[in-house]
Amino acid sequence: MAEIQYDDFPALMRAADSNSLKGQRRYLWVTRIQLGSLVAAAGFGMLSLQGERANLVASLAAVAFAAALISEIYRLKERPDRMWYAGRAVAESAKTLTWRYMVGGAPLAIKDMDSDRATELLLQRFTEIEHDVEPIWLVPAQGAPDQVSAAMRQVRELPLAERRELYLRERIDDQRSWYAVKSRWNARRSTLWSVCLAAVELAGLTAGILRAAGMVDVDLLGFAAALAAAGAAWMQAKQHQSLATAYAVASHELAAIRARMGQQTREEEWAMFVSDAEEAVSREHTLWRASHGAS
Repeated sequence: MAEIQYDDFPALMRAADSNSLKGQRRYLWVTRIQLGSLVAAAGFGMLSLQGERANLVASLAAVAFAAALISEIYRLKERPDRMWYAGRAVAESAKTLTWRYMVGGAPLAIKDMDSDRATELLLQRFTEIEHDVEPIWLVPAQGAPDQVSAAMRQVRELPLAERRELYLRERIDDQRSWYAVKSRWNARRSTLWSVCLAAVELAGLTAGILRAAGMVDVDLLGFAAALAAAGAAWMQAKQHQSLATAYAVASHELAAIRARMGQQTREEEWAMFVSDAEEAVSREHTLWRASHGAS
């Protein structure tokens, strides 16, 4: 049974994927630090209004604000979000071209060109993709440096039935399962964060009422507002609800495509089928980039 491993994919795809994940981790961590620092500053500011150690607490609030400022400067200077988005765009573009090459999808159909011509066109497309991003975002990942691996060439030489089986198992089914799992995960996270945010807002409302009634001396309104704003900003960064919807649509679309699979007995029909399937995956990624404001 034919198989394709992660290390069998082009070096370009693996490098872009690795750097995209690195950018994502950096972006999310700096966002956590910034939002956490702002919430801490609000808390320290509230405590600095009372007590014998007011000056110390005020100093800690200033440190928290400084940490938030440094985080913002780092994000503006290094732009880890652009590294994340651009790397993901290159990785997905290279991946879809790789699958088209391996299984004979248009515009790299087996009937239209021999292996050498297809390899030349694939490398040409890779070069065009590389020109759209900064070289520093494509630092080579571990593994073979090949852009067209031996495994990729071997898959392309397989009979149509074997290529179809491989594509069904390792591209359509694998991608559909990934979308379904991620859709459910993001839906749960969206609900969880919405409940938490509502709880914080309710706590702020309660604190305001108690403060107005003179039942408590501590002013919790500013802290609750900062906490709610941080929660909303985190939800905006993660885009759980929009991702849950986009992944669900993509999963159902790939399920429909899978149902039509197996009706192609000629290379021409198969090439167009693969092209349509890859377009479905590309549409989901286009929506993802749009939701994150990527250019």
